[in-house]
Amino acid sequence: MDRAALIGHGSQHRAGISLAAAPLELPVSASRLGFSEIYATKGIIGLRLTDQARDLAGRTVAIRGYMAPPLEDSADFFVLTRNPVPACPFCDNRASWPDDVVMTLLKRESAFIDPFQPIEIAGTLDIGRKLDARTGAPLLVRVVDASWRLLPS
Repeated sequence: MDRAALIGHGSQHRAGISLAAAPLELPVSASRLGFSEIYATKGIIGLRLTDQARDLAGRTVAIRGYMAPPLEDSADFFVLTRNPVPACPFCDNRASWPDDVVMTLLKRESAFIDPFQPIEIAGTLDIGRKLDARTGAPLLVRVVDASWRLLPS
């Protein structure tokens, strides 16, 4: 796969699924975070953030994961998950979100991809429990002004 297709310049098709990414230029100052470096534990009071995540709040980060299935074909946000989520929880009442998710608020509207395709997002880390106006969900972690790119499968 060529570099332009990998970072989403234009669209490509794989197995009948349109892949159109908001091009990601990873800033030199971006700190890479894994889900285990964001969420410390899940205890009696719920999820807790790591000290590292709290220290990086307001700074540019890059996180790898999977785009959860959306409600619509394109939007300016999506939910990033640690592992692939095969069904949209809003569309299937038997499905549910994992607890450790990252709400990804994009710089611009984007098409969505196969939920089993690994991606990387980059943007500003925003933490703290807030009610998300788009979904009505109380979310702990957000990445704002985000872009994303496909990673090799």
